[in-house]
Amino acid sequence: MLKTFSYAIYVILQCTWGAFQTLLGIFYFIYSIRCKHYFYHGSICTERSDIGGVSLGLFIFVSDNHKDGFSEKIAVHEFGHTIQSLILGPLYLIVIGLPSIIWCGLPFFKKMRREKSVSYYDLYTEHWANHLGELVLKKESAA
Repeated sequence: MLKTFSYAIYVILQCTWGAFQTLLGIFYFIYSIRCKHYFYHGSICTERSDIGGVSLGLFIFVSDNHKDGFSEKIAVHEFGHTIQSLILGPLYLIVIGLPSIIWCGLPFFKKMRREKSVSYYDLYTEHWANHLGELVLKKESAA
C-alpha cells in the first residue's frame, strides 16, 4: 500500500512540478511507441536502439544495445535524473538538461573526454544523477 502511495505521489509531482519535462517525455514516448515499454520504479521506461539514455520527467529512455539487452545501471542513472526533476521542477531543463546535452553532444567535449580520459559521469549533472539513483533505488548505477 505504501509503495503504491509513493508511486502515486511520484507521478503527481512529475505531472505538476515537472510538467514541462514530462510533456516533452510524452511526445518522445509517442514517437517511440513501437519500442519496448515498461514501468521502472514508478517511471515509464522505453528501450531504444539509438540512444544511451534520456530522462524527461516521468519518462526514461534507455539503450537496448547492450550485450544482454537492458542495462540496469543506465536505468538507475536515468532514474536519478527523474529525482533531479522532482527537486528542480521547472528549472530541471536549464540546470540539468541543457548542460547534459552540451556535455554529451558537442564534439569539443567528446574529444576532451577521450583525450584526457575524463568520465562522462564527472559532470555535476551526471554524477548527481548517479548518486540520487543509487541512494533511492539501492542499486549500482553507471559510472
